[in-house]
Order: sequence, then C-alpha cells, then structure tokens
Amino acid sequence: MPESSNQPTAKKHKKAVRLTFSYDGDKVELISQQPVEMTVPPSDPVEGYEEHKGFWAELKDKKDATLYRRVMHNPTRNDAEVFSADPNQGISRQAAPDRTGVFVVVVPDTAEGHAVTLSSSAPPKGTAKGIRSLANQPASEIARFELKK
Repeated sequence: MPESSNQPTAKKHKKAVRLTFSYDGDKVELISQQPVEMTVPPSDPVEGYEEHKGFWAELKDKKDATLYRRVMHNPTRNDAEVFSADPNQGISRQAAPDRTGVFVVVVPDTAEGHAVTLSSSAPPKGTAKGIRSLANQPASEIARFELKK
C-alpha cells in the first residue's frame, strides 16, 4: 500500500554514534565512541517522562535539552535469577555482587549532540542489599559523558 502524504514520517538518522560502556558494580565508564552508518532506532518521548521508572540513555545538547531518548532494559543489573534444585521451589533473585560487563548504546550523530546521560531507578527501599527489584522510584541521572567531536 503506498504511503499517504498526510501520514507522519519518522525522521531517520543514517549517521550514528555507537557508545560502548563498561561497568564494575555501580561505576560506569565510556570506553569507546565510534561513528557508524546505520538507521538509529526511533526516539522515545523526550518530554513528560520526569516521573517514569526504568533505565534509559539520552542525547543532550549544550543547554542540556534532550534531543533523543532510548528506553532499555537495565544492562547493569546487580541480581540474577536462581533456579532451585528442588522442583517444588520457584525461581528467586539473588545478589550478584561482583557484576561487571559491557553494553552498547547507539544515538544519532548530530551537530547539536553534546553529551550522553544514563538514567536509572534506584532500588526499592527494603530490598536486600545488592538486589534490585522492579523499579518503584522515578529514574535519575547516574552518569554523564561528553561526546568527542
């Protein structure tokens, strides 16, 4: 079916920046910034999410306005599903205190893009130390990295 001229079209970015992050516990570092030719996934809403829970990355301009926002699963989870040897027991979550890893975020490569921030919800109060349950608090910025131009 041909696309109607009155239908909105999403702005597709063909230039992107692939950001590779490492984490060790709660410490996150930007270890690589690489330009890539690819279609960037669409942005999630950049306004009206102040009370939202979860994890996301944002591309910010020099005035700290959000240009692009991508909601994602928290790549730095500090707990793991554990299956009991007893078939009558359910799955539980246990702390993974020595968690380390790497994850990637892709953002549009724009002249206005100045920094990338990562935001995450804090663990619920009363949660066992080192275990994050479903988010029950709005997310806040946990890391900020200026982009190299």
